[in-house]
Amino acid sequence: KNNKEFVISKAATAGQVTISTAVFGRGTDFFCKDKTVERNGGVHVIQTFLSEEESEEIQIMGRTSRQGKKGSYQMILLNSDLEEKFGLAREWKSTNAKKDWYNCLSNARKKHRDTVCDEIEANIAAATEKDCNTHCYFDALLASDKKAASNIFSDIYTSFKRELVPSSIELDLAFLIDITGSMTPYTHATAATIKNMLFGSGSIVSKLNINFPKIEFYLRVGVMGFRDVDDDLEQFVERRSIEGGHFVDNNDFSIDFVESILNSPSGGGDTAEDLLGAIDRSAKWNGSNDWTSPIKFMVLLTDAPAHGFSTNVPDADDDYSVCHPCGLTPESVADSLIKADIDLFICSYNPAATLQTEKELAMKYLGHRDNDEKREITAIPMVPESQSQKKHIIFVLDQSASMACDWAGVVAAYNHFIDWL
Repeated sequence: KNNKEFVISKAATAGQVTISTAVFGRGTDFFCKDKTVERNGGVHVIQTFLSEEESEEIQIMGRTSRQGKKGSYQMILLNSDLEEKFGLAREWKSTNAKKDWYNCLSNARKKHRDTVCDEIEANIAAATEKDCNTHCYFDALLASDKKAASNIFSDIYTSFKRELVPSSIELDLAFLIDITGSMTPYTHATAATIKNMLFGSGSIVSKLNINFPKIEFYLRVGVMGFRDVDDDLEQFVERRSIEGGHFVDNNDFSIDFVESILNSPSGGGDTAEDLLGAIDRSAKWNGSNDWTSPIKFMVLLTDAPAHGFSTNVPDADDDYSVCHPCGLTPESVADSLIKADIDLFICSYNPAATLQTEKELAMKYLGHRDNDEKREITAIPMVPESQSQKKHIIFVLDQSASMACDWAGVVAAYNHFIDWL
């Protein structure tokens, strides 16, 4: 208390700048006894926010010129605060004469206050209705009317549950696409799959809107193409925004990038690919807008096992069958996913080849000490497992000069055949 009184008494002395919260604007007596301050115009009060109540503003203004002393007052306001809290347009000053600025602020304050009052009245009405329903529920219980009590209780429960549902939800979705040479037969199907997930009546957002019509869903998409460890600088192909993040809310831009990285698959070398490296890298994206949404998904599209998990694949070769060159393991990758609160979907064009990888990752993810909700990794076969290792298709193409005019037709026929598979 003594320290507070000392600060208040010292505030009205020469050369002193005192910063305080709004609570000191009511009832605090900054009485000036310093003749130097008085000779120079008295205590000057600067208010750095627009009060929701005009009465508070008057009180703050009254902290100067106490008991007949000199004093002055002004407001210095942050435009973004006025936009956010009071709904003023960014250009409000340029569209109004300076002499009308305070009237604009007053009108904005009144409009804000009216909105707050409307919300209070709506809350009171809702609370009154709940109170009435609660009394009716207990009255039905006392009257032994089980049916009425059950119906009223159901209405009360539904009303509380409805209030817990947010009006909008943002989702982060990252596509990790294997762009090694073995994925060549599946590039067209991969691009079509992703496009269907982002556009049209079958898209993720459309399906969510059907199931949850009262919630507005916003989807942000990140894309990474990946090759194998020995592909060096070409191992990861990522798209970043100007701010350095990987997610954007422009689906057309995302599809363009997907199609560009699928245009010329290459690299890989051995049978296994660096799935662990791709998952771990994406889970650790740390740009300003990376993995900031409350719901996070990662979709991996591949036809190959991870290094160290190809023993069940006939005639497979694995340059890193003993350990990952960066020391990554299913445990460490699962840890990265759990820490970032990301759900993983593995979409495989060769389910028999990726089975061991899927099982190992799923086991470590489910058994992670911090996976309290017991979430699971989901494996999605993109082709029937019975077909995944039984087809060996060889395309023999005539590349002589006479085929020059017909080459576009060959490519189209090839794509149609892949779609038919």
